[in-house]
Amino acid sequence: MEGVATFAVLMHLNSINAQLTESVNTTPLSEISDEELVLQFRNGNLHSGSFLYSRYKNGIYSFCLRMLQDSEGAKDATQDTFVKMVTNIQSLHNGRAFKSWLFSVARNEVLMVVRRNKIVPMEQFDDETVVFDHSTPLKITMQNEMKEKIHTAMLRLKPAYREVYMLREIEGFSYEEIAVATGTTISAVKSKLFKSRVALNEMLAQYQ
Repeated sequence: MEGVATFAVLMHLNSINAQLTESVNTTPLSEISDEELVLQFRNGNLHSGSFLYSRYKNGIYSFCLRMLQDSEGAKDATQDTFVKMVTNIQSLHNGRAFKSWLFSVARNEVLMVVRRNKIVPMEQFDDETVVFDHSTPLKITMQNEMKEKIHTAMLRLKPAYREVYMLREIEGFSYEEIAVATGTTISAVKSKLFKSRVALNEMLAQYQ
């Protein structure tokens, strides 16, 4: 309950961020580094925590939604991610690693939703043999747009490969950041990313 209460305070502070920025001559949000915000937040500045929430809330929700393909589950995972951010921020000693740390928390919350709701078989997060699901047909719209084809094909990737592809191609993570977020090695990240790209090309070739 304490974590939820802290999260409620964080949401309230986020709602007044615009007013605060206008009334006080502070550095614009886009110019404040994660490292600085984390340091301030660790020292008790909840406004800095609300900045971090505002900066990453959409990216975290998008990640959870693409992994779970379930909006309610994604909302739960996103909220729990930021509750954990508030309650566990003191354990993060390197503010420069905040982004990968936060996505690692989000990934764990996704796994919790999977375990709780049985949305995706757990073994698919560690499957090293099958890269995409042959049994699930592609849901291609009438419009022949490559962007939508890629998105649809990406959703067919097994979770263990989809998350690596998303973090690299959509979120722009480095190999090192992906390794931290997924709890694996850089070589494993590179291997999964290569296999993901090969699998996507194979699926997209069906429509050429």
